[in-house]
Amino acid sequence: EHNGTFRGNNPAFVTAAATLDAYWADGQMEKQTLARGEQVEQALLAIAEEHQETEARIRGRGLVWGMQFPEAPRASAVCKRAFELGLLLETSGPESEVVKVLPPLTISSEELEEGLRILARAVRETG
Repeated sequence: EHNGTFRGNNPAFVTAAATLDAYWADGQMEKQTLARGEQVEQALLAIAEEHQETEARIRGRGLVWGMQFPEAPRASAVCKRAFELGLLLETSGPESEVVKVLPPLTISSEELEEGLRILARAVRETG
C-alpha cells in the first residue's frame, strides 16, 4: 500500500523530529530560515519588477514561495526551462499557474542565489 510522502512512516517522523531538535536548539536555524526567506522574497520581487508585462504575483513566507502567472502555460514553460538549466521547480494551483519555490531549510546563501539566478533566467527566456 502506498501511504504517500508525508504520512505513514513513523521512523522517519522520529528521525526528523530529533534532527530538527538538534538544528533548532541554538536558534540559528530559525535565523537562517528567515534570512533565506527574505533572500527569496527580494529576488522574486526583482524578477516580477523586471518582467512587469507578465503580471506575475509573488506570495509566500519563510522558504515557501510562489510566483503566479495569469497564463498557466507560462508557469509550465518557466519550470521546463529551469529544469533544462539545472533547477527543479514545480507548478501548483488549480490551473498549474504558480511556480513553486521551495528550497530546503539547510540551503546555503550561495546555493540559493544560484537557484534564483536560474529562475530569473528561465523567466527571461520564456517571455
